[in-house]
Amino acid sequence: MPLFDAYLFVDWSAANGVLPERPRADSPWIGERLRSSNRQVETYHRTRREAVEHLGERLRRHVRCGRRVLVGFDFALGYPAGLVRALGWRRDDSPWQQIWHELAERTCEQEGNRSNRFEVAAQLNELCGGDCPGPFWARPDSVAQEAIPPRSPGFPFVSRNGVSLARRRTTELHLPRTQETWKLAGIGAVGSQTLLGIPLVHRLRQDPVLGPVCRVFPYETGFTQQLTGSSGPAIVCTEIFMGVVSQATAQAMGRDQSLVRDRAQVRSQCQWVSRLDRAGELGGWFAEPVGLTDAERHAALTEEGWILGAR
Repeated sequence: MPLFDAYLFVDWSAANGVLPERPRADSPWIGERLRSSNRQVETYHRTRREAVEHLGERLRRHVRCGRRVLVGFDFALGYPAGLVRALGWRRDDSPWQQIWHELAERTCEQEGNRSNRFEVAAQLNELCGGDCPGPFWARPDSVAQEAIPPRSPGFPFVSRNGVSLARRRTTELHLPRTQETWKLAGIGAVGSQTLLGIPLVHRLRQDPVLGPVCRVFPYETGFTQQLTGSSGPAIVCTEIFMGVVSQATAQAMGRDQSLVRDRAQVRSQCQWVSRLDRAGELGGWFAEPVGLTDAERHAALTEEGWILGAR
C-alpha cells in the first residue's frame, strides 16, 4: 500500500532581495504531485514569505481533504551532534527541538526578502567561542561580522566549553556530495538556507491545522518503513538532497533546455518518490540505514536528523 497521497518538495533559497518576475534558479521553487492523478505542478516564488504562504495553503488543503502528505526540504534539519552543548543551552527539550526553537526566535524575515542570517550565525559563534571564531564560516566580503571567519576554522572545532564539533553529520557521510551545514556562502553552500529553513518548518508545525498531524522524520517517526496509516490526514516532513536525482534532473534539462534547474529538481524529486511509492519501495528508504552504531543512531534521532536518499 502506498504511504502517501501527495508529495511536495521545496527548493529553498537564502537570497537577499525580491527576485525577478522571470523564473530563475537559486530561488524558492515548490513541486507538488498527486498520486491519484499523477498531476504535477511546479511554482516559482519571488520571496521566501510568498513561498511559505503557498506551502502552508497547499498543506492545509491536503489536510482538509484527509490526505497523507510527504513534504521535503532541501536544507538541513539538524546540525552535527554536540552543538546544543557547545552553545551552553540547557533545556528539557531534545537537542533538535532546542535548535529549532532558538533559530525560530532569533531569525527574522525583513522587508524586501532580506534576513538577519549572518547576525544569527555570529551570535551562535560568539556563544560557542573557541581558540578562533566558528563553527559557522564563509563570510562574504559585504558582511561586517568579525565573528564569522571567511574560511573554515578547521574541524573538529572545539568550543569554549570543550565540546568537539565534527565538520559533517553522519547522514552527510552517506552522501559524499553534500556540503557541511556550517558553510554559509559559496558554491553549493547550505548553511544560510538551513538557518532560515528550520524556522520555516518550526512555524508550520505551530499552525493549528497542520501541527496536530505533522511529524518530522526521523526525530518523531524513528527509522521505520511504515510512517503513515491507511488513511489521513498526515504530514511527514523530511530533509532531501537534490543530488539524489541529479541524473534525472540533467535528463529533463537535456530534453527541455529552457527548463530552470531548480524547477527540474523539484519535478524530479516528485517523480522519483511517487514512483517508489507506487512500487511499494518508498518505505525502505525510511528504514534504519545499515551499519549505524548506537551513538550514530542516537544522534540521528535526537540531533542530527537524516536525509531521505542516504543509505
